[in-house]
Amino acid sequence: MIYKIKAIILHTIKHTDSSLIVYAYTDRFGKQTYIINCSHSQKNKNRITLFQPLFLLNLEAYNKQTSNIQRIKECKFAEPLRTIPFDVKKASIAMFIAEVLYKIIREEEPNEKMFDFIYNSILIFDKIDMGAENFHLHFLANLSKYIGFYPKDIYDANGFFDIKNGCITPLQPKHTLYFDITNTKILQQLLKIQVSNICQIELNRTQRKDFLKVMLDFYNYHFEKLSPINSLKVFIELFND
Repeated sequence: MIYKIKAIILHTIKHTDSSLIVYAYTDRFGKQTYIINCSHSQKNKNRITLFQPLFLLNLEAYNKQTSNIQRIKECKFAEPLRTIPFDVKKASIAMFIAEVLYKIIREEEPNEKMFDFIYNSILIFDKIDMGAENFHLHFLANLSKYIGFYPKDIYDANGFFDIKNGCITPLQPKHTLYFDITNTKILQQLLKIQVSNICQIELNRTQRKDFLKVMLDFYNYHFEKLSPINSLKVFIELFND
């Protein structure tokens, strides 16, 4: 049966000279794997350009429960992105986020709230200019609401965010998995503010790098297969320029 599906592109792999494997997060079926023809016809060349990190597509695709790989019949932009594909730094952030999502999302079941959060966040990211360099930090902090380990009682507390216990403690934990006081305050800010107002959070290069490190520690604690993030090195070097 053919379904109409909204999809967020996460990852692609060349399968053969004439086909491409596409991993996408969809509104109807959760994370899915698709195969598409990428022969040398102009139509297929145009189709290939649609499958870039975090592109938002409308698909007409088969969904056979007996198959691990589905086929795409038709595809087109759901929301054409105006800046992400053409801004080097935004494109690198998109590649990083897509890789994280590819590694942590495993469910082949719909999750409407998480899909809408990711989809709408991408649209806002595409529109914003000021504060775009902090988008990935805001995204990772707030994504935790939808994947089961949102920090507890964090807004009014002061101290150290304990990754293992998921809450703030006034005393420095005896283990190493925690945010220091500065990064805990940044986490609180990111969880309070809407992504459209992210320009209000002022972070320098060192603060962003330090916060990203502990945020990835947070994710690695819950997802063993998250590391290594292949796009991370290029991503960090680009923002060090």
